[in-house]
Amino acid sequence: MFERLAVVVQDYNSSGKGRAVLQEYDVHVGKAFILCVMTNLMCRVHERVLQAAELCYIDASVSFDSLNSLITLLYTSCAAGALPLGLFITSDELEITLEKLINLLKMILPSYAFFGRGPEVGLIVFLTDDSSAERNALEICWPKGRL
Repeated sequence: MFERLAVVVQDYNSSGKGRAVLQEYDVHVGKAFILCVMTNLMCRVHERVLQAAELCYIDASVSFDSLNSLITLLYTSCAAGALPLGLFITSDELEITLEKLINLLKMILPSYAFFGRGPEVGLIVFLTDDSSAERNALEICWPKGRL
């Protein structure tokens, strides 16, 4: 399954439709499954929508129970409604996994991410649930952001 997914990610990256990065699941070395996706639409939101620098909602409420995977959406809001900033799928919600996930996401974010603030700086405010692992990972990876 992961070999096929690696090919799909490679094809997607070559297609010009966006970027993705994959960390394959490996139980022997304790690596969680992580897939981060940045579509061209998401890149345009980062580039052209001021709110992309100001506010990010993190919604980790979708899960595939049969695949033991969680889908998390990063989005901002503006007059037009909710706009996507990123998407990732992971096999667990451990702090170490979330930290790795954010660092992988930074690799595929455009240099102008978060309305020019850049992938390393991140944005100003994150709204998330009460997951301490999620909040700790955000504080480690984007320390200038407020939770």
